[in-house]
Amino acid sequence: MKNLRYLLGLVVLSTLTFPAMSAPKPLNVLATLHPLALIAASTVPLEQLEVLVPAGMTPHDFSLRPSDIDRLQNADIIFWAGPEAEPYLRGFAKRWPDKHWINLATYRQEGQSDDPHVWFSTAIALGAQADLAVLLGHDNTEFAQSVAASVQFSEVQLQGLQQRGFFVFHRAYDHWVSERGLLQLGAFTLSPEQKPGIRTLQAMRDQLANGEVVCVFSEPEYTPALVDSVVGDLPVNRAELDPLGSHISVTKDGYARFLDDMAMRARACLEPREN
Repeated sequence: MKNLRYLLGLVVLSTLTFPAMSAPKPLNVLATLHPLALIAASTVPLEQLEVLVPAGMTPHDFSLRPSDIDRLQNADIIFWAGPEAEPYLRGFAKRWPDKHWINLATYRQEGQSDDPHVWFSTAIALGAQADLAVLLGHDNTEFAQSVAASVQFSEVQLQGLQQRGFFVFHRAYDHWVSERGLLQLGAFTLSPEQKPGIRTLQAMRDQLANGEVVCVFSEPEYTPALVDSVVGDLPVNRAELDPLGSHISVTKDGYARFLDDMAMRARACLEPREN
């Protein structure tokens, strides 16, 4: 009889319906800048990823709108470059400490440049992406392998060009220049908001005239008028570098393609001119 009651109980239980276990809520990630989105997209599904600063705009001339504050508030993870690069976010990081704030600047190692354009450091990108992947429960092996492949590709592209001097538009590439072993001889300005002095421009003109500099890079976000005025008709290679990689689509392999693109642009400008 006891066995019969037990079996009947199992039958009753088998007819009951239990609520399905709800899946954990996907974490929404807000990458503040386009190059950070290129890193984040390696592990964040695109439907869970947003970019704060609009395409074509730089952190140098960006200010938060009420809608941007709403996006910050709705994000679970904010992937940013730190208060030096993005001072408009400093107060919000303190206001909402319960959110996951992944500040790439905190991954800077002793001896690294203090340049706030930290996404150009592959070491920093790897460290920040690894922690982002942990938060999302993902593996970071594929990203690490793609970055290693891009570093190797860059070395091949730039082989023999490390002693070819060049100027950049503004100081944004220190990490990239250091990791690639390149010879950056100057920048027209430390930041786009600061106009260079006459002495600085004359010194750069002299370097161009005496052949120390073989390539000058401008940037798509800013008019090349300043660069044009210094270079004039001197026989110097010209090219364009975009520190935000705005022309690179946000895809799983976007950061690797960004690094590859930088290397190819640099090679094309640093190579000796054909006579």
